[in-house]
Amino acid sequence: MSVAASPQPPSLWAWILLVSVAGILLSLAFWQYQRGEEKAVWLAQQVQGSHSAELAWSQTRASVDAMVNHPVRITGRFLPEYKIALDNQPRAGRAGVELLVLFKPEASQSSVFVNLGWVPNDRNGGPALPVSLPINGEIYGVVHQPSAFITLGGPELFNNVWRVGRIEPEAWAARWQMNIVPWVLRLDASVPGAYLRDWSPTEKQQFGPDRHRAYAFQWLALAMAWCGCWYAFWRKGLGSV
Repeated sequence: MSVAASPQPPSLWAWILLVSVAGILLSLAFWQYQRGEEKAVWLAQQVQGSHSAELAWSQTRASVDAMVNHPVRITGRFLPEYKIALDNQPRAGRAGVELLVLFKPEASQSSVFVNLGWVPNDRNGGPALPVSLPINGEIYGVVHQPSAFITLGGPELFNNVWRVGRIEPEAWAARWQMNIVPWVLRLDASVPGAYLRDWSPTEKQQFGPDRHRAYAFQWLALAMAWCGCWYAFWRKGLGSV
């Protein structure tokens, strides 16, 4: 009576392959789960902000969480020498940027980035970014939390404007040696100016948290399937290769 031979223990390379692929799949699952939780918080902030009373500058706070989506009215002046352009912001199939300029409220030691809106990109021979700004005085808008997504590369000076992949008020405060609040004021369309200010949610923002959680489950299922396939191959004696 013959006895079936036991499979050889998996080799080091087989273990490395198992852990590497499973780690990637699980990290993708965790990332999508985090995105779902962040989206749930974002949606709750949207609802809360839509019912918030208008604030004056003296009523604002430095905390982003305390300010996001609040309507704010400020009196002061723009500082046109301090401006950045948020790059890679397509609209209706056209390449463009969102132009942000520092605004100094009256009797304040701090400044705030004001997002003037969208303009076409001038990198490919298009029109240069407009130099005119909305009039100084009273402006009105809604507080926005800058995205924390990681981008490649740092600020690039092009046509006398710093092009950036994300908005980092703290980094610019350090660079310019100024006090800048950590949130951005998206200028309301009622304020005079020739910039496109359509602040409706982007296609990615319209994804609900349930969709991200579904993606997380799919990545988790792939990780479990991969582990099952690896085990099946090992049982057939391929793990010792």
